[in-house]
Amino acid sequence: MLTKEEAEKLIKIKGEVRGLGLRVDWDFVLREKGKEGLKKVEDKLAESGFPLKYKEIKPMDFYPVGFDVISLLAIKEIFNFNEKDMERMGRLVIKFSLFIKIFMKYFASLELVTKQVPRMWREHYTVGDLETPEFSKEKKYMVLRMKNFRIHPIYCNIHKGYFSKVAEMIVKAPVTCQETKCMFKGNLYHEFLITW
Repeated sequence: MLTKEEAEKLIKIKGEVRGLGLRVDWDFVLREKGKEGLKKVEDKLAESGFPLKYKEIKPMDFYPVGFDVISLLAIKEIFNFNEKDMERMGRLVIKFSLFIKIFMKYFASLELVTKQVPRMWREHYTVGDLETPEFSKEKKYMVLRMKNFRIHPIYCNIHKGYFSKVAEMIVKAPVTCQETKCMFKGNLYHEFLITW
């Protein structure tokens, strides 16, 4: 259960995320759970000591990454989401991201995307590094490696869904995404294997 004490610890996590990241998560809640669901999230955040209203989120401003964790934990708790639900949320938020829609219009090939991954990451987060150490169009796979992003395990399933949906949009075929390495399981970085 997300308590005020836990939220006060989480808000101190170093790094920032664009408001766009918060906004698409809350867009998901609004579409899936309606205005009542969104109000529950806002109320839970206020109860945790970090009030913010949906309409106040500025997409291009940076917010503490800890606030994003608090928000995701509130969503998970309020709606009793499991790991699969969080992965599904990661997949569906892509539909709401104007940045991704624009990006996909101009970089609709995996070769271009693999080169742009580090820059795309920096557009959203001030912490962590995302790279593509392996990619094979012929063997139909790519590996995404996320370094210096030991923020919170809630991101593992969110990113799994997010990365799989972006890849699916590019290759225009069903994809599978597995987290093969995880900083919360003793690895030095997170690694995601995407196949299609």
